[in-house]
Amino acid sequence: MEAVYKRYQEILSADPNKYCEDYQKLYKKMKDSPAYYHGQVIPFLYQPLFFSKKELQIFKELTSQLTDILNKVIARYLSDSKFRSYFGFSKELEKLILADPGYECSFPMARFDIFYYGDKNFKFCELNTDGSSGSVKTNVLEEFFLSTQVIDQLKEEYQIAYSELIESWIDTLLENYRKFNPNHNKPNIAIMDFEGYGMVKEFECFRDAIKERGYQVKIIEPRELEYRDDKLYSSDFRVDLIYRRAVTLDLIDHYDEIEDFIAAYLDGNVCVVGGIRSQVIHNKIIFAILQDFDKVDFLSEDEQDFIKNHIPYTRIFNPADDELFNYVKDNKDSLVLKPMDLYGADGVAIGRDLSQSEWEDRLGKIEGETYLVQEFCLVPEREMAVFDEGKLSFEPFKYTLGLFLYNQNFKGIYTRAGKDNVIASATGCVTLPNLIID
Repeated sequence: MEAVYKRYQEILSADPNKYCEDYQKLYKKMKDSPAYYHGQVIPFLYQPLFFSKKELQIFKELTSQLTDILNKVIARYLSDSKFRSYFGFSKELEKLILADPGYECSFPMARFDIFYYGDKNFKFCELNTDGSSGSVKTNVLEEFFLSTQVIDQLKEEYQIAYSELIESWIDTLLENYRKFNPNHNKPNIAIMDFEGYGMVKEFECFRDAIKERGYQVKIIEPRELEYRDDKLYSSDFRVDLIYRRAVTLDLIDHYDEIEDFIAAYLDGNVCVVGGIRSQVIHNKIIFAILQDFDKVDFLSEDEQDFIKNHIPYTRIFNPADDELFNYVKDNKDSLVLKPMDLYGADGVAIGRDLSQSEWEDRLGKIEGETYLVQEFCLVPEREMAVFDEGKLSFEPFKYTLGLFLYNQNFKGIYTRAGKDNVIASATGCVTLPNLIID
């Protein structure tokens, strides 16, 4: 792919003013799209990442290998009370996880975030199997990017495409509903999140796409649902199938306010995609459990080797363990602190980005076993095109790849980039289009 990146830079450098104007036109198009975050058009660069079909096959294989491991972990969680105790979930959450969602797939939607260094050299950053976002943003940007002037010129030398993620997700929703209720082929569909928490533009995009297929669809709030006569309702709208975007952490925080939703789910009278059991592998403690081979002795030797090679070393941080505390205190440059189950990079601390006193202050404020300590992984970096006041430059950006899986099959990529070691929407990253070169 390096030849493609080189050619891309050559094209831009030949006429920077032309492509700067094109970048501005692209931004105007994005303003009339669903690609928004917190009321603003998503930040993006006039710079795609390019992937070969060989690399897509690598992503398919690595996600498949980890998926096999995770399915074994979930199966053990469901069948073994001692294994369940390692996760420390509340009784309320455990009951929801153990409830049968009515279809086979334990995590229908996933985004595995990775550091990809090329070929088969990669590390998993984290697993997002709970309200995973990004599919709309990346697809909108990719679709528009295919009609930019720079890509038009590049198309003279290469075939260029992108991975579709919106219609294929609707297919996945319906596929799981057919397994949940084979005798009903026209469900009323709801997209569920707490008001003010989610990405409304993204929800509206899915709503409109579902409506175009002829289904009744509504964006709903879990606190407003009513369970009566063994059916779940939002006002007078019967809810048969829920695309769950409300994350489990928020469901548990509002547990006493969503009793009707909980009852319908536990009774098996509403199809929720994804089901709550995805929390087993979404919580960041999963990396620590995977690397405690006494706890996961049911995994094969090859699977344990895969974990050693591709998952950063992770432990539960116990402030009362003096030996561990002192090790973490004295080795900040090679370590990261992560809260067990927050999202949007909230609470993440990169040791090498902090002074020693700042690091020790963070450690001193941690109460109980609420954090993980993890091996720091170098974030991949690449020169990317930047237009600043009409002037073109190529600057180094760090980036992570989010690999989308639908019903545990690799479907596409969501790339975020930034200047810092923590890359997330909440930290001011940019989104990049992902283009497939043939």
